[in-house]
Amino acid sequence: MPALGAYVIDKAFSDAKAWPDLEISINLSPVQFRHVDLVELLEGLLAKHGVEPSRIVLEVTEGVLMESTDRNRNILEAVRALGFKVALDDFGTGFSSLRYLSDFRFDKIKIDRAFVTDIQERKRALTIIQSVVTLGRGLGMVVVAEGVENEAEASVMRLVGVNELQGFFFSPAVEPARVNALCAAIGAESEPAAVDRTRTAPLMGVAQRKPG
Repeated sequence: MPALGAYVIDKAFSDAKAWPDLEISINLSPVQFRHVDLVELLEGLLAKHGVEPSRIVLEVTEGVLMESTDRNRNILEAVRALGFKVALDDFGTGFSSLRYLSDFRFDKIKIDRAFVTDIQERKRALTIIQSVVTLGRGLGMVVVAEGVENEAEASVMRLVGVNELQGFFFSPAVEPARVNALCAAIGAESEPAAVDRTRTAPLMGVAQRKPG
């Protein structure tokens, strides 16, 4: 498993060179924290591929943070010191999310799709999302909504101030060879003078469109 995880990260770095205008998101697993020298791996890949680290977002869930808290905090701080961004994924689905926001520093917070689905019909979920947006802004984090699948959900997320949207409303996952064409198609939908800065698209599960 550690070898597979290292391969996936290496492939994401390699693909990133072909997509200079994209921000690449990579999910990290608890296994990678337990059995891999993650900082050394990332340093080696930066040297190998020459990718700007600020374009890479490393996503972690509470499952990662629950183990060896001090060690994981040191790892995440070292990763951020290299220039990478760190995102807390699936926010709101665990038991101690607020504690993690206090204990760890994140660049992004991703609202789980469980709160986004049919948001236009769920007042309680809307109130929660509004609170997360306020919290994220107060902590200097970009707020991302996952699982956006229709115009109604996208409109509500924009209205409450979510910074980035991700989901099948924009595109299903695509093969790497189709990424550039997809980005061109999305860009063509927006007027040059008024690019929609909340639009993002999931690309092979590791890439998102940077805000215009």
